[in-house]
Amino acid sequence: MKYNRSIYKEGILLGSLLLMLSSCSDFLSTLPDSRIDVDQDRYDKVKGLLVTAYPNTSYIVAAEMSSDNVVEVSENSSYGTRFYDQLYGWEDVSEASNDAPAAIWESAYGAIQAANVALEIAEKAPEQEQMRPLRGEALLCRAYGHFILTNIFAQAYDPLSNKDSLGVHYMERSENKLNPQYSRQTLGENYRAIQRDIEQGLPLIRDAVYGTTPKYHFNQSAAHAFATRFYLYAHQWDKAIEHATAVLGDNPANVLRDYTPLANLPSGPTGFVNRAILHVDHRAKNNLLLLTSYGRASRVFGASLVGARYNHITYVATTETIMTPGAWGDNFTEQGTGNLKLDPAVLTPPFSKVILPRIPEQFEYTNRAAGIGYLRTTYADFTTDETLLMRAEAYIHREMYAEALRDMNIYLKNFLKNPVELTEQNIEEWNRKTPYYTPLAPTPRKKLNANISISAKQEDYLQVLLHMRRLETLHLGLRWMDVKRYGIEVTRVTIKNGNNVTVTSNVLTKNDPRRALQLPLEVLSAGMKGNRGK
Repeated sequence: MKYNRSIYKEGILLGSLLLMLSSCSDFLSTLPDSRIDVDQDRYDKVKGLLVTAYPNTSYIVAAEMSSDNVVEVSENSSYGTRFYDQLYGWEDVSEASNDAPAAIWESAYGAIQAANVALEIAEKAPEQEQMRPLRGEALLCRAYGHFILTNIFAQAYDPLSNKDSLGVHYMERSENKLNPQYSRQTLGENYRAIQRDIEQGLPLIRDAVYGTTPKYHFNQSAAHAFATRFYLYAHQWDKAIEHATAVLGDNPANVLRDYTPLANLPSGPTGFVNRAILHVDHRAKNNLLLLTSYGRASRVFGASLVGARYNHITYVATTETIMTPGAWGDNFTEQGTGNLKLDPAVLTPPFSKVILPRIPEQFEYTNRAAGIGYLRTTYADFTTDETLLMRAEAYIHREMYAEALRDMNIYLKNFLKNPVELTEQNIEEWNRKTPYYTPLAPTPRKKLNANISISAKQEDYLQVLLHMRRLETLHLGLRWMDVKRYGIEVTRVTIKNGNNVTVTSNVLTKNDPRRALQLPLEVLSAGMKGNRGK
């Protein structure tokens, strides 16, 4: 399957979905005998198709820019563009970018199309036993593509209050029409279909199929981690715990990130670059699924001025994230007395980005002499570290507090240089001493407005857990999902001279329709019902 790519400096990747669909359909239309002569060739073709069944753009920039991890820096107005203005303001995005909602939509449906073609070939193959692992991967890829789409373009799922709200179109067969007409299904229908594909596909996964590159496929651990995230978002706590345990085993500490290789690298700009590369090393035991994507995430959340107008800056870090104390004690100070094993880099004012080395920059040249090609990155979409925190969250919802504390302490002992044992007492004390966030007095503790019953004790634990998740997933887009899942309200502020705050009137309320990003303009023009009544 070929993607229609327009090439610019740093590569704008916004080809036509219809062209992708038709090219995959051409692949399918020659089946079975005119193109594939032997079973092994058929098997190899399906394996090749599944390489394209993973999205090649990411939600990282769109989700981070939509979240409360970033604020506006007034002095950096020249380092923004209309595209970032639109994302930060929760506006309909009209600007073209590999990081735009349109690119997320196109890439996800392109991956789903490839998965469907692979499934249709596999179902016609006589060697069913050999094809079973490939069929399993295709089902998981189809589920994953739709999971991304629902979490970006729909509201957060709640089985009690919004299962009938608008989801996306669940694409269950390959498309060969030039101008197909689709309608959106409900979010509940989407989640039932995702669950079906996960439950059918996961038992078929066999790691041996992937040879030397299992971390770039839904290997068994990655598949269970995906299932954990899905069931957590679906409020199926017991299943989330079950699948997380399948990833973590009897001793989770043995499979978490080893920070020693990162710490051993020299400091400075070169060290930061090398840490980012090492962070996504396929040999790292905690990295479960590595994905590659076109886009500018490595520069927006790296040591560059790209995206500096809206970013994770010292003001946010010292009041809400990695430089503010948690229930476990101090994390990091501006004076350099860090307690994190992965130290951030701090850009000088007025840029003031505070960044962790998590997203390496890669450049795919198409013309090296002219400096033309695609800016891209590799990122860890599923890790054991986040899976451990997902299990802790599920335990809290099941009121299994001892188990949640155990997981949270395992995480902290690995994440911090000098960990302090987390207890129910210091969780309670931190919550009592830490007021709820306000725009002029920010804290990590924000009111939870989820449409589920949460007791006072559960909220205390969840506040600490969500703070930990915010650190673990910083720059990776998952904070936006947490903001949506828990109905956390976000008020946009503008920072000047480091800490002078102007509170704007732009507030994302708990039931704000803007929590679902607007569908691409081309999709709306084709007649699909949009979000926000459009």
